[in-house]
Amino acid sequence: LVQRLGRVEASRGTRPEDLMGASSKLARAIWAGAAAGVPLLLCGCGEKPSPSPSPSPGPAPPGPPPPKGPVECPAGLKRGHCTKCYFTGGDRGVYQCQECSAPYSLEDEVCAVKCSSLPKPAEKPGMPATAIAHNGVTWPDACFDDEEAHFFAVGDWGGVCSWENGNKCTDSSNPKAGQFPDLKGKPFPMDNRHGAPLQDPVDFMAQALVADRMREKARNLTAQGKAPKFVVNVGDNFYPGGVDAHCDNGAPHDTVFASSQFAQVFEAMYPVQDLGNIEWWSVLGNHDYGGVCYVKGWDQQIYYTYKPDGRWVLPAQYWRRKVQFKRFSADFFFLDTNILDTENPNVDPQHNLCSTMSNPGKFCEKDKFPPANGSDPSSCTETGPFGPEDCVHWFQKIWAEERKWFVDAVKSSEADWQIVVTHHPASFSPGHGETVLFWPEIAREAGIDLIISGHKHEQKVYYKHFGGGANLGDTAWVVTGGGGGVTAEIFPTTSGYDDAYGFMDMSISLDHINITAISHGGVHGKYIERSRTSVSPRLRRRAVEIETQESDVEINI
Repeated sequence: LVQRLGRVEASRGTRPEDLMGASSKLARAIWAGAAAGVPLLLCGCGEKPSPSPSPSPGPAPPGPPPPKGPVECPAGLKRGHCTKCYFTGGDRGVYQCQECSAPYSLEDEVCAVKCSSLPKPAEKPGMPATAIAHNGVTWPDACFDDEEAHFFAVGDWGGVCSWENGNKCTDSSNPKAGQFPDLKGKPFPMDNRHGAPLQDPVDFMAQALVADRMREKARNLTAQGKAPKFVVNVGDNFYPGGVDAHCDNGAPHDTVFASSQFAQVFEAMYPVQDLGNIEWWSVLGNHDYGGVCYVKGWDQQIYYTYKPDGRWVLPAQYWRRKVQFKRFSADFFFLDTNILDTENPNVDPQHNLCSTMSNPGKFCEKDKFPPANGSDPSSCTETGPFGPEDCVHWFQKIWAEERKWFVDAVKSSEADWQIVVTHHPASFSPGHGETVLFWPEIAREAGIDLIISGHKHEQKVYYKHFGGGANLGDTAWVVTGGGGGVTAEIFPTTSGYDDAYGFMDMSISLDHINITAISHGGVHGKYIERSRTSVSPRLRRRAVEIETQESDVEINI
């Protein structure tokens, strides 16, 4: 009502201060809000209870169409990068796009771009001197000539080959290899049930089941001409404690190119011939640092990025990448939130990366994972942390720098979609004190559309409702920690009709991101879709500043 009244009175030349017989400040606020299309709610107070509101009237009848000729582009065409529009006139007239913003050009009445018309992407950086040297790097843009494109998301996927023998897989490594010959030479999930029973045989073959479903889905999409373009990997890439090396082992950085864990747990489990030679865009999880320590080979995972012709992309602890598609673009932000697993070195040794007990010690023994000769086994000499007492401070410093980088970058993003990839779900708030990042707040302010995470060993999608411990409103958030490297928090079924293990198939277009949760399929390897969710773009928070003689009034939408 206020909006309509404001517009009617504006057309009559009414001054803002005469619109209502109230204070100048309120009148100006209502006037400016109506002019900006801001919905306003007027409230009163008194001793008597307010009467029940009348039923809301239906939508106002549409006004007459604009005259034939140039017009302001409607919202849908503006999102499609139209800058000049034309209305054909009459009751059945249509809006036509006539010009597009760069780098788009008009193609079949819509704005589009071809990858071949764009400047050549920048060269990828070379092997860094240290694993933190490229923190905050903008990786060269990716480009795909697709109006709609698929990508997968998976996390907590890298299983165990052996508790001994250098963690190398043999034909008998998997406990169920005798029953299922296809499991010979393949890893098995780390048991995290703490004495609770396992589901036989699913809990012994979870990574293999999920990998098989990913391969099958990739083959089917490829047959339809819709091959997945990349995989979003949300961390905890190798159980139980990341790459089995010390962070200060003294070996050349490219030594990891020959890692048996990468060869057996990654390359062999997700072969190029089935999944396609697509990149895995990755972050580190707490188990990649060691799970209960920080001295394992987390730096080795960063260095593996620089393997010639490789598909592993984890160039730094935190980084970003723009992806250009035919009719839209997306900015991906990859974060390290492992500050959440750091605290006083003398407490919680079962979950604390900074634990005195394990740096070095239990599960991170210096005899099994030796540092360079003469080096301090409690120190990552090239990068830090330099000891348990330095650990919390080190992670805090990294996070403070990362948080500022991320907030500045995501708020200034001009892409059509903003997507965040992090190991810990959005129900966690990383940081301490002034550096805490509240996801509902930054999601609203920056217009984040989607947060993809793992850590919790299950498969969940949350959108426009409270669940999983957080309500992000119009920002969707996904937990895809059921990749099978560790036993699930949900007890799985042999049929596969559960959310214990699986991955996400996501298709992205100008107007929607469609998320399909795909199950592990059970012992019979069925294709089972557990849920489908369609995500719309989230508008950013904008501010309308209203100046008055007394003060400024800010209306947030």
